[in-house]
Amino acid sequence: MLPGEGLTASVWLNRTSGSGGWLYLEFWRADGTRTSAFSSPAGGMSGWQQVSIQGVTPDDAVTATVLAYSSFADTATTVWDDVELVSRAPGQRRVPDAGFEEPRENPKPTEWSVYAPGGSATVANTAAAARTGVRALQMVDTSSSAEVSALSRAVPVSVGETVTVSAWAKRISGTTGTLYLEFRDADGVRLAAVTDDVDGVSGWQQLGATGTAPAKTTTLTVRLYSRQSSTGTTMWDDVSLQSSTDRAYDPTLAPDAVVLAVGDQRIESYSGVSRVMHPGTKDGDPAQAGVGAGVVLTGTAAGTWDANPRISGSVLREAPGYRMWYTTSSGTGLATSVDGRVWSRDGRTTTVTANGNGGVVRNPTWTPGGPQPQYFTSRSTSDFRYHALQSADGVSWTAPIDSIPINGWDVVNVTWDPATQRFVAMLKYYPVSYPSTPTGPRTVWVSTSADYKTWTAPQPAFAADHFDNELITDAGTHGVTPWSEIYGMPAIRYGDQYLGLPWVFDITNSPNPVHGDPGFDKGRQKIQLAASRDLVNWSRPNRDELVARGPEGSWDWGFNLTSTTMQTVTVGGQQQTWLYYSSFSGEHSCLAANVAAGDCRVAYGRSNIGRVIWPADRFVSFRAANDVGTVTTRPLAPAGSRLTVNFEPGGPDGSLIVEVLDRSGNPIPGYGTSDATPVTTDSLAPGAIVHWGDKATLPTDVGPLRLRFTVTNGDLYAFTVN
Repeated sequence: MLPGEGLTASVWLNRTSGSGGWLYLEFWRADGTRTSAFSSPAGGMSGWQQVSIQGVTPDDAVTATVLAYSSFADTATTVWDDVELVSRAPGQRRVPDAGFEEPRENPKPTEWSVYAPGGSATVANTAAAARTGVRALQMVDTSSSAEVSALSRAVPVSVGETVTVSAWAKRISGTTGTLYLEFRDADGVRLAAVTDDVDGVSGWQQLGATGTAPAKTTTLTVRLYSRQSSTGTTMWDDVSLQSSTDRAYDPTLAPDAVVLAVGDQRIESYSGVSRVMHPGTKDGDPAQAGVGAGVVLTGTAAGTWDANPRISGSVLREAPGYRMWYTTSSGTGLATSVDGRVWSRDGRTTTVTANGNGGVVRNPTWTPGGPQPQYFTSRSTSDFRYHALQSADGVSWTAPIDSIPINGWDVVNVTWDPATQRFVAMLKYYPVSYPSTPTGPRTVWVSTSADYKTWTAPQPAFAADHFDNELITDAGTHGVTPWSEIYGMPAIRYGDQYLGLPWVFDITNSPNPVHGDPGFDKGRQKIQLAASRDLVNWSRPNRDELVARGPEGSWDWGFNLTSTTMQTVTVGGQQQTWLYYSSFSGEHSCLAANVAAGDCRVAYGRSNIGRVIWPADRFVSFRAANDVGTVTTRPLAPAGSRLTVNFEPGGPDGSLIVEVLDRSGNPIPGYGTSDATPVTTDSLAPGAIVHWGDKATLPTDVGPLRLRFTVTNGDLYAFTVN
């Protein structure tokens, strides 16, 4: 299953006696635990009837099952037949806080505007109340002349785009509840709406409404509504969007594009293996060893131009070495290095811009001596927008007169994607009318551009969930139950996928959460790893730290950030991948006075910049420790025919065998397990070539194919077809 992929399960049933009969659609993690389930009861009529159920694949699911079920409380005889499962492409549109899991404005539904003259709309904070997850929206209407509604934040949409909104509703009492899909113009005026009503059945039911965006449409909103003339209580959960812009799974593999074990976009199933994160090795300047492991650049004295250097910027490879643009307390600093380990400010005593940067990217149209600028970057300013800057040399920066700002806040991470030839901005996005409207939690939205002048309307891409909240180990202060938000996330093209580096902010104290103000929250921040093929649907099956934070008192215990770039270089004949990161030693917005008041433990402290390295591609692995495990891909249509694998045996008996299957999963003659030559050596990138007897290439006359990896006591990190 792909993250965000929609499934519809249908079955025909004939209830011959009693009242039993339920259809379940269940999603499962690789370890065999159920991540979520959707259910629908059989109707009360006799004879054959079709029951259908829809669900959206969670990020951590790899398989789905259909369950025909009789309930504990009923006795019945039911005949079942003709089960069908239909897949829908992963959605390219999503509603912020669609499952009401964000706790920031609790009990108000975060990211939703509530209008409740006839009652209330609040979040129910129990798993029993929720359909999935641990929260749902409870709408109570006590007036027969006034309504209650919850309106989502606007989502960008194009004229002519056909969209279906789905939401799950559970009627607790009364007869009220309507789902609205609304299309709006640039001024927020509603142009058209389609609706669906809650019916009289008990239990959870799925509502849906489909409409096509009329002329002048720029956004859509979802409204959950109780009728003016009715009273009652309704639970709402799991809002989702499907659009005519959604793209089906594409099996095409570009030449030499490495497929990492980080995400599940190319993986259909696996068993007998665990997903293991490999944090890498901190490798810094030996002269900075006294500051801490991995440090390459330290700041100047507090209050000076280069205090608190942090790599919410970029490192680019430029002869004879590297250049680093980083953020300081007074703007953007610039340093250079020959080997990537020892860095120099080259006598510079001022910043190169008065603002911090959101990543520096090269202009792909630049030519030496030509009129085009060589570099672009973006900066956040007090008008809550990200403004472009351009430079011919990386030192002197000016604002282009024809660039349109992107609405935003204080963090943007801009990268260049050579595969699609577009600039990618991963940003915090808040309404232009801030501070008159609540800002909501820290989440990541995506916008793209072909020319760094005109950008697409930002749309939701990545947010924390209740699984992140459950992983927090630091205790909350003053009775606060900690929760997570995403402070920022660069998206870096890496082979067949984008790698996302989410900065997961674990909030242990918030001075003002009720009004959606994400200001001076206290807590620590860690770096994780995610993967995507479309920048909207992200897979994060392992949530361990990509960069291991040091112990309390160390330079990188507190608040970690990353650069917008990774470097893959050859050192000593072996390929390595480098990531530069930075950290404050203390907690976000934690001053000495806050420590004394018990708001936090360690004051913010000065920041430094460090480096962590990996053998190339070895971030995450499928590991079979003391047993045999298998990993099976989705259909692949590679441009090449030579398969290489990045594999590390765990001992003398460690091995990897690759079986080639056709699209339906049938073994291809000559490419079965008995034909495969086991890989038994440590196969660092670019990897070991896989053989099947005397054959060293994949079959090219079978159409899309699948690969089944059998791992014995070892780690499979990646594969490539070239």
